[in-house]
Amino acid sequence: MSGGRARFWKYVPPNAVTASSLVFGLIAVESAVRGRPIAAAWWGLLVTLTDKLDGLLAGLLDARSPFGVQLDSLADLLAFGLVPAIVTYSFFSARPALGWTSGAGAVGLEIICAIYLVAAAVRLARFNVLAARGPIEHYTGTPSTMTAGMLMAFFLACLKYSDPALIAPESLDHLRLLGGLRLDAVVPYLPFTLLLGAAGMLSPLRVPKLGRTRSIVTDVILFAAVAAGYSVGIARRLPEYLFGGGVYYLGLCVAFHLRTRRAR
Repeated sequence: MSGGRARFWKYVPPNAVTASSLVFGLIAVESAVRGRPIAAAWWGLLVTLTDKLDGLLAGLLDARSPFGVQLDSLADLLAFGLVPAIVTYSFFSARPALGWTSGAGAVGLEIICAIYLVAAAVRLARFNVLAARGPIEHYTGTPSTMTAGMLMAFFLACLKYSDPALIAPESLDHLRLLGGLRLDAVVPYLPFTLLLGAAGMLSPLRVPKLGRTRSIVTDVILFAAVAAGYSVGIARRLPEYLFGGGVYYLGLCVAFHLRTRRAR
């Protein structure tokens, strides 16, 4: 009996973390709907930080289970599929000056958000099918976690370096790694980044798992960057750093893809 209880309780920590990801995703959606896109985007980024924690705990506690896999997949669909779409839609549908609130712009915004959501669902379903067949050497297509994280970080970075009136009464940190750069001209085109994210998730790009790039130096740099990313993400600072880290990792993914394709 005690052994049964022990087996039950070891599954609680990783599944509790996954459940917290669901809650954070819900808070992100609620914040977006209430007209607080900056808070919503930060909550979405927080989920990208906690997403790896449940898998880490499951591995440490030897608590991997089919239930945990399905719960994690549902949390991923909410956090990395729905949240970026909702944040983008709520922000642009409330700002007529950006050109997405009426006519073709309004319809286009709905279509773009729908395409991204469906692409995220397809990406997650494809991963689940492949994982059920056996161990996976690498991901195929950009992971939904990575995609959503880059999209939300770029969203926040562009608004940080634009007219503060766009996000008032909300605000972003005043630490400016990019100095006096202005990205006002980029903001109206941000919905199109969802299409890039959808294309990345559905692409045949081979993406190495963290710590398996076959280069010790690269792995050390990545782990250090991830640790720094956790710090600034939790503090809700420096979205430009988070996006830059994502671009760096994406470059490594392209190099990994080309190297492994030639090897095969």
